[in-house]
Amino acid sequence: MDTFRQALSGHEKLSERMAFSRELLHKVRAAIAAHTFCTKPEVCVYAAGSLGRLEVGQISDLDVFLFADRNGKQPHERTLTRLEEISALSELIQVNTALKLPAFSGDGEFFKIHEVSQILSGTGTAVDDSENFFTTRLLLLLESKCLANDQLYDSATERVVEMYFRDGRGKSDYKPLFLLNDILRYWRTICLNYERTRNDRGRPWWKKNLNLKFSRKLTVFATVLAIMIDHVDTYEKFAKLSSLTPMERLATALDKLGEQGLLDKFQRFLDDYEEFLAAKSHAELEALDSKDAAHFRSTAQHFDDFLHETLASPRIEQRLRRFLLI
Repeated sequence: MDTFRQALSGHEKLSERMAFSRELLHKVRAAIAAHTFCTKPEVCVYAAGSLGRLEVGQISDLDVFLFADRNGKQPHERTLTRLEEISALSELIQVNTALKLPAFSGDGEFFKIHEVSQILSGTGTAVDDSENFFTTRLLLLLESKCLANDQLYDSATERVVEMYFRDGRGKSDYKPLFLLNDILRYWRTICLNYERTRNDRGRPWWKKNLNLKFSRKLTVFATVLAIMIDHVDTYEKFAKLSSLTPMERLATALDKLGEQGLLDKFQRFLDDYEEFLAAKSHAELEALDSKDAAHFRSTAQHFDDFLHETLASPRIEQRLRRFLLI
């Protein structure tokens, strides 16, 4: 049965939001395709954030990441020259301006081109966080949509996933703990990052807080749930999973979980999420009064309770459920 997927596809507001997002995705891809350097066969551009999740609003910005690779390149070599990298980044700024989207966040602090080899070799090292390899790698897997160079996007994704599953070849009892551990590390990292920036007056506290409690929590734990329920242990299985948005991932996992008693709660979960997205779209999270803040705090708690209830289901393998805690 696919009752949860039907509930999601039948949600009018979320369906409209997804359709609007797909239109914007098409526009961005078409605009990028008209340029030279960011469409080179050695360069891939992908969107994360609200566009990667297909849930953009009227004021959503474009959250882009780039990586590069070419056959025969030595590990220490750069795929592009520095001037080629600057040209590619400049073209993306032109695209963003032409589409009249909000300026790139953080004044372009992490706006750079990473090497696929660095994204792989940096895993777990000191530079994984400092050079933003970790975020680039995890968002590629968790919430991305390709904007340029589908072939490199697919091949790089496969290499990253195969790295996580390298210990499972030929093992019938393999558990994807390496991948789950890095996904959970990502969650804990963004929680810590939130604590570091919560007093930044240039970024509204409630907006950051609710992004964490809704969008980012959904991205992480919908994926964790899907991996545990579907015993994802190959690239082919993960590719099907990652092609879905986080909410589609959750609905698909719930259908496989088969607990129909969760359906009414899932309907409320969808309504709560759309309410959050609508408020975010209209900048209502910029200055919440105490009444609205209390409302969203309560809604976020219901959101959290639903995810916890699904992850605590006895239908999920006990060893994997224990891994979330120990």
